[in-house]
Amino acid sequence: MTAKELVFNYLRGIRIEPAENEFGLNFSYKGWNFLLWHDEQDPLFFRLTLPGIFDVTDENFAEAIMAANNINWKYKVVKAVVYDYEDEHESGASVWMCFEQLLDATPNVDDIVPRAIQSLLGACDDFMKEMTDE
Repeated sequence: MTAKELVFNYLRGIRIEPAENEFGLNFSYKGWNFLLWHDEQDPLFFRLTLPGIFDVTDENFAEAIMAANNINWKYKVVKAVVYDYEDEHESGASVWMCFEQLLDATPNVDDIVPRAIQSLLGACDDFMKEMTDE
């Protein structure tokens, strides 16, 4: 089974209805929108993200980079990244939180998914605190 299939089954088992999209899966939990990426080349690669948690501007760019760097140092498998985006409607940059892990052939997603979600929410909270502290 792929990471996508394992997570899909896990989420349905806890009564969260994931939706498939062009990247993998998305689902909502406690008011947050999560995105699980599916990698065709590495189907057991687990990348769960909280996309676009903070808009980056020219004025806050340096602060956002430093806060992201602090998150990357503090959390073991969470990455905070500034992601540049552009589509037909808009362009800009935002901070994304990513939890990444290599799964083995028999992963226990009952442990991995809740820990990933809690790690992402904790990192997001810490990032926001850094951005609002003067």
